[in-house]
Amino acid sequence: MSYVPLGDKRTVLDKSPVSGIVEKSGGVAEFGFAYDEVLDGSLHYFMDVREAHEFLAPDGSSGSNQIELPDRIMNAYVVLTHSPSTLAFPSRAAAKAWMETGRYAQLKTMLLSLTYK
Repeated sequence: MSYVPLGDKRTVLDKSPVSGIVEKSGGVAEFGFAYDEVLDGSLHYFMDVREAHEFLAPDGSSGSNQIELPDRIMNAYVVLTHSPSTLAFPSRAAAKAWMETGRYAQLKTMLLSLTYK
């Protein structure tokens, strides 16, 4: 599903460095859970590993969760919904409540444990 974020309407709910993933440029990738408010007013949630600057407010695009490594490209993300037309969470409060669950902790731990050598 393609969407257009509203300027600086990205909200990061959680983020941490992923020390085992060093980008081609030498920076450390970051885990994050965030959402963008899109033109129709809905919230697009994402949980993935990105370059750190990708968790800043979007500037006309949703950014990318592609990490350029020395000899390949990596994507690491969680699919939060089965259908592009279905919202991942019915409200911001529901998303924040999900962050307190064991499933959230497991997924975060898994993404933070990624390494590439």
